[in-house]
Amino acid sequence: MASKAVACEGDVVAQPGTTPFTGAASGTWTPPASLTLQSYAQLQVGGVKVVHAASGVFQFAGTTGSSPVTGASTVTLTAGSTILQGSSTKVLVHGDSQQDQYGNTLKVVSTRSLLSA
Repeated sequence: MASKAVACEGDVVAQPGTTPFTGAASGTWTPPASLTLQSYAQLQVGGVKVVHAASGVFQFAGTTGSSPVTGASTVTLTAGSTILQGSSTKVLVHGDSQQDQYGNTLKVVSTRSLLSA
């Protein structure tokens, strides 16, 4: 079985979408200033905690005609079926992603490998 790079704190990136919020004709999405991460306290790579879930709130500002439109959308990324060998612990891995209806995306970009002694 091929190994995959695991996600640690700092490896989940937020990418804003391009589809306007419901009721808006145009506008832009702003990615979250910070993400809420759920990590394992004892599972680390290079001293950085391994993450099994992340979420963030994207903010929208736009217009429809001359009226302002604002909105928000929460994207939550959770570990799928990837588990550690010999364990039931699920982890996020490189390439995992979650997207909402507006195209706002949370994605794992990692090159960190778990090694055992």
